[in-house]
Amino acid sequence: MIGLLRPTGGALFLLLLLAGTARAADDYTLPFHDPKVGLSYGVDRDLRSCIQADWTGQVWVDCAAHWGRVYDNHTGMDFPMVAFSAVAAARDGVVVDLFEGFGTWQFGANGNFVLIRHPDGKRTLYYHLAQNGVLVGVGDQVTAGQVIAKSGCSGMCNGEHLHFELLAQQNGWWFPTDPNWERRWTTWPGRVPFLASYWRENNAGAETIVHGQTIAHWVEFRNDGGRTWRNDISRGRILLGTWNPAAHASAFRAWDWGSSWYATNVDRATAPGQVGRFTFGLYGGPPAGSYGETFNLVANSLFWFDHARLGSFWVPINVVWGISPTPRAGTR
Repeated sequence: MIGLLRPTGGALFLLLLLAGTARAADDYTLPFHDPKVGLSYGVDRDLRSCIQADWTGQVWVDCAAHWGRVYDNHTGMDFPMVAFSAVAAARDGVVVDLFEGFGTWQFGANGNFVLIRHPDGKRTLYYHLAQNGVLVGVGDQVTAGQVIAKSGCSGMCNGEHLHFELLAQQNGWWFPTDPNWERRWTTWPGRVPFLASYWRENNAGAETIVHGQTIAHWVEFRNDGGRTWRNDISRGRILLGTWNPAAHASAFRAWDWGSSWYATNVDRATAPGQVGRFTFGLYGGPPAGSYGETFNLVANSLFWFDHARLGSFWVPINVVWGISPTPRAGTR
């Protein structure tokens, strides 16, 4: 088990001191992929009974729960989501502990969980997971945005949700801290790892390709997620691939494609809020006619993007036969 200790006395005041230290944005993203998921309750930064302090600095002295903000002695962040929704690693790290012995809606203790150690020495904790919902093992290296589990309502749970904690160690104690208060997210407010929207392309109409020839095409998407888009060869780099069905072999694959379905990766690293370009060839392989090729973005080996948010990106393509040379005068 994780060995999380509830501080009392002097340790409690140390916790309050740590929780009030605002820091610059770190390298964490929200631990799921669905941008529609919101926060029901955040961290109580004052663990004294009947006093609640949330990430905005608001303080209540009423012992009550405040929806969307905080409730008394809450050590994490609660995100309501349908059972068996994807739970993602908030940062690169190593799985150091887990438990998976409860049913999806079974009451008892904190339920099924995953605990991950990160390079900065902190840990993240993912509680109330579904039965058979843990998808990683102790010792596994995980990448930010990787699906590590499925959500549920195991343990002390009143409604399906993910309970997420960020833990910091001080003098041998593990303390829950508040990512919102400390501005630990890569973006403010915190965003899901991978999200994008259509920006523009070099030809928003139909591309015309002479049969057997190749043309160049580019499209740009804005990075609306919480992670910088990688353009190196590491796991998680952002690729443009065929869609509907995912990763199908394309009849328009050109010589510069990485595979039968992978057209290109983002031209350069693209931070959240910036626009990234994807440049690739289209080959006129099929017979003359009208076609369409559908594309989507994917964090390589991790997660496909929400295709609808890309503007449901697809390229209309007209393939034509080559134009015959005009006969010279005097010839038959």
